[in-house]
Amino acid sequence: MKSSFTVGHLFGIPVKIHVSLIIILPFFAWAFGSNIIYLTENTDIARRELILNPYFLGFIMAVMLFVSILIHELAHSLVARTKDVKTTDITLMLFGGLANIEEISKDPKNEVKIAASGPLTSLVLGIIFVFVGRFAPEFMLEDLRLIILYTGQLNIFLAIFNLIPAFPSDGGRILRAAIAQKTSFRKATEITSRVGKVFAWIFGIIGFMSGNFLLVFIAFFIYIGASQEHQFSNIKLALSNLKVKDLMTRDVKTVPVNMSIHSLVEKMFADKHSGFPVLRDDKVVGIVTMEDAKKIPQDEYRNTPVQSIMNKDLHCVKGDDELFEAFKLLFQKDIGRLLVMDDGELQGIITRSDVMTGLRVRQLENIKVEEDENI
Repeated sequence: MKSSFTVGHLFGIPVKIHVSLIIILPFFAWAFGSNIIYLTENTDIARRELILNPYFLGFIMAVMLFVSILIHELAHSLVARTKDVKTTDITLMLFGGLANIEEISKDPKNEVKIAASGPLTSLVLGIIFVFVGRFAPEFMLEDLRLIILYTGQLNIFLAIFNLIPAFPSDGGRILRAAIAQKTSFRKATEITSRVGKVFAWIFGIIGFMSGNFLLVFIAFFIYIGASQEHQFSNIKLALSNLKVKDLMTRDVKTVPVNMSIHSLVEKMFADKHSGFPVLRDDKVVGIVTMEDAKKIPQDEYRNTPVQSIMNKDLHCVKGDDELFEAFKLLFQKDIGRLLVMDDGELQGIITRSDVMTGLRVRQLENIKVEEDENI
C-alpha cells in the first residue's frame, strides 16, 4: 500500500497527501471544534451565536490549516526554484508538510532565503486572516469570522514555532546557514544539531514536569530531527567526490524474461546474488529479487516465468552521478540496488551494500586524516 498519494500539481510541483494526514484530520476537527465551543461559551470572541455545528467548523478549520501549510511549503519551493534548487514534491502529513527539496543550496545566503520564506509566508497569512477576522463587517457570518480569526492565529503560531533554531524546523536551517558563513557547512550542522538537542531537552523537561505530553512528543521529534540532520551531513561529507562508477559492479549478471523462477532461485544461490536485471532482446525491462520470488508458492516456481513477478519500475542512475545521489535514492525508495544506465544501455549495478562499504572506507580515511593532523 502506498503511503502517499498525488492529488495534483502546483507550479509543476506534485502535491501529495500522506495517509497519516487522513488519519489525523478527524482529531484536528474534534480539537478545533472543542476549542470553538469553549471560545463561544467562555469568552466574548463571538458577537452572535454560531449557526453551523462547531465540529463541522472544526473540520473546515483543519482543512484551512493544512492549506496554509501547503502555501508555506510552496513558498519554500518557489524560492528554491529561483536559486536553481529543484523540489521533487510537497507532501502534507501528520506533522504538517514537507517540501522535498533535492539539494541544499551551497550558498548559505540562499539557504537563509529558502528557509525563511516559509515562516514569513505563514506570518503574512496569519496577519491577513486576523485582520479580516477582527475587522469583518457586521453582516459577515459569525461562523466564518471566527474560523478565519482562529486560522490566522494558528498561522502566526506556525511562523513562530518554525523559527525555533533546531532541526528539522526552518529556524534550524537559518541558524546553520548563518553559522556556515563563518565556518564549514559540516561544523555549522554539528553546532546547530547541538542547539536543537538542547531545545529538545528543555521542551521535554518542561513537558514532563507540567504533564504536557504533546510538548514531550515535540521534544522527541526535535531531538530525532537534530540527530538525523547531523548524521546526514556526515554521510554527505564522507561520500563527497565519489562517483557511482567508482563503486558500481561492471560485470552485471542478468536473466532473460522467460527464465523460470525455479532456475532463477538456483542462479541466485549459485551466483550469491539476491537480485538481477531482466532482459528482453538485450534490453533491460525489469529487475527481479528474492523478495519477488517469495510472493508466489514454491510449487509454482517451475511453471512461472520471471517476467510475471519482475518489478518494471526501474530506478536508474548514471556512472558520472555523485555517489551521494545514489545513496539518497536507495534509501528514499527503500530499495537494494540501482541500475547504472547510459543512453539506454546497462553499464553496471550499484547496491546499498556497495554504497555503505564506500561510506565506511571514507569515514575511516577521515578519522585517519584527523588523527594525523593532531599528531
